[in-house]
Amino acid sequence: MKKLATLKPGAFFCYGGVQWVTLENDKENGAALVISAAPVFNAAFDDDNKNDWRESSVRVELNGPFLDRLIQAGADPAAFLEWESDLTADDGMTDYGTATDKIALLSDGLYRKFRQFIPAVDEWCWTLTPWTCKPEYAAFVRNVSSSGSLNNNYAYSGHWGVRPLCYLNSEILVSVPYEEECADPHADAVEEAHSAIMYVLEQYPTDVWGDAIAAVVASLFRANQDAEEIAQEEAAARALNGTPGKNSVKITIEGQAASAATIVAMVADMIENNGGKEE
Repeated sequence: MKKLATLKPGAFFCYGGVQWVTLENDKENGAALVISAAPVFNAAFDDDNKNDWRESSVRVELNGPFLDRLIQAGADPAAFLEWESDLTADDGMTDYGTATDKIALLSDGLYRKFRQFIPAVDEWCWTLTPWTCKPEYAAFVRNVSSSGSLNNNYAYSGHWGVRPLCYLNSEILVSVPYEEECADPHADAVEEAHSAIMYVLEQYPTDVWGDAIAAVVASLFRANQDAEEIAQEEAAARALNGTPGKNSVKITIEGQAASAATIVAMVADMIENNGGKEE
C-alpha cells in the first residue's frame, strides 16, 4: 500500500475495486486527479439524447450506483472530493456553464492536457464536452476514438465506454499493482540508511555535520580499498599455491560497509570525535 500523494502522473493503482491512473497530484490542496485505466461500463451519454452533462443519464449513474459500488468495495466515501467541470462546448459556447460532482468524465480540454498519461483503449469513450449548445445540434457529444482522436456522436449511442474521472484525497492509501514484485531492495536500503543517518545527525549541532559526513565517506573509502587489497593478496596466494576458492573477505560499498547500521554507527562515532553531542 502506498499513499496516493507519492504516485507520479501515469502511475497505476487500485482503489474501490477499480484500476486507476494518476493524472495530477495537487499537493497544495491534497487532491489527486485520477481516471479509470479502462472503461468501467458501456452506456449512452444520455438516454434522452441530450448533450448537456448536467442532465445526462451517465452522470446520474456515475454519482449514484457506480459510486455506491466503489464504497461497497472498500473505498472511503470521504475520499471522493467534489469538483467543478467546465462544460464549454467544442465551438466555444458556454451556455451549459459548469457542473459540480464527485465523479465526472474528461472534458476534451483535459483529454488534450493529460493525453500522455491516459492509457489507450481499443474502444470509443465519452467526454462530457458538447459539440455545441445550439438546440438544433444539442444531441452531439465529443468522444475519444480508439485511435485517440476526438470525434462527435449522438448522446443516445449506448455502446461507448465510460471512464470515470475524479479527485481523490491524496492522503489515502492505495494498492499499487505488482508492488512487491517491482520493489527495489537497493532503493529501500538507501532510503532506510538515509532516514537513520538523518536521525543521528539531528541529535548533534549542525556545525559538525559536514566534517562528520566527510570523515564517514573517507572511512568507507578506506574500508573498501583495504578489502580490495586483501582480496588481491588472497588471489595472488591462491594462484601461487594452485588453490581454487572464493575470497574469504569481500567488503564493498554495496555490502557490509553500506548497511544502514554500519553507516549510522560510523556517523555517530565521527560526530562524537568532531564536537560531541548537543546538550
